[in-house]
Amino acid sequence: MELLQLLYGTNIIRIEDKIKSIAKEYVGTLDDFNYTKLNFKETPVEQIIEEAQTLPFLADKKVIVVEEAVLFTAQKTGSAVNHNIDLLIDYITNKSDDTLIIFAVISEKLDKRKKITKLIAERGRQIEINEMNEKELMNYVRSVFDRNDLEISSEALELLLEKTSYKYEAVHNEVTKLVLYADGNITVDDVENVVSVSLEQNVFLLTDFILKNEKQKAVNLARELILQKEEPMKLLHLVIGQFRLLYQVKILNGEGYQEDNIARTLKVHPYRVKLAQRHTRKYPLDVLLEKMVICRDIDYKFKSSYLDRDALFELFILEI
Repeated sequence: MELLQLLYGTNIIRIEDKIKSIAKEYVGTLDDFNYTKLNFKETPVEQIIEEAQTLPFLADKKVIVVEEAVLFTAQKTGSAVNHNIDLLIDYITNKSDDTLIIFAVISEKLDKRKKITKLIAERGRQIEINEMNEKELMNYVRSVFDRNDLEISSEALELLLEKTSYKYEAVHNEVTKLVLYADGNITVDDVENVVSVSLEQNVFLLTDFILKNEKQKAVNLARELILQKEEPMKLLHLVIGQFRLLYQVKILNGEGYQEDNIARTLKVHPYRVKLAQRHTRKYPLDVLLEKMVICRDIDYKFKSSYLDRDALFELFILEI
């Protein structure tokens, strides 16, 4: 096994799961003697290297996890710690100890121009943690329920994934709740009663009401989200982002792009593209452009007006 590993991606839970899987493969059962977590933003490079070179206590091998390893990305460290990166480069170049070091960072991409990023690719292993696709999510959910002697109907599974916007982190959390709640077979009613609707799904629904001109439903949903402590400005920008996505998907569809290609081009989750395509078939491009213009004007009002934000957001829904 490579003793230098770098994990990156945007899915925190999947990254944590992968870290533990790699660590267990190397040392077996994890405990305080063979498994140490350090935070790069809080820990000087000298301390990381010293910990790596110190022989394990009451263990044959050990693992060090360095979280928030932003040095491999274009992100700023955002830390008062003064890091000696040259010292770390020298350690990686000449690493001779048996410690497995796993660097982890929440980021869509690495800065491959950096010397240290190139070095970790040469001397170790880089692993990108992607979002699960629909089939992988279904297999994951069924495997969890199988381990707990539970079954879920196809209809209930589809509803679960829709309410969580096909996001692993949300699916993971809601599956945990269902395991505690259910007894035997998990039904659509169980999912309706237990699983929370994601903010992304609510924004899609809100946009759907707006496009269908169902103003009262849209206002009611907006009020419900605000009662849940969602900020009107945040909701406005999410709705604007949804209209922008619809507009972009409409254009790319017209150019012959397929769903997967659109998701990669726009760098969005494939599920968002799937939802967007349901709308783009119904509405011409000029209608979506008109909505975007209204969004721009309302955004200006939000930033320049002293009026109540909740009232402004309802006004936006009524105007659009």
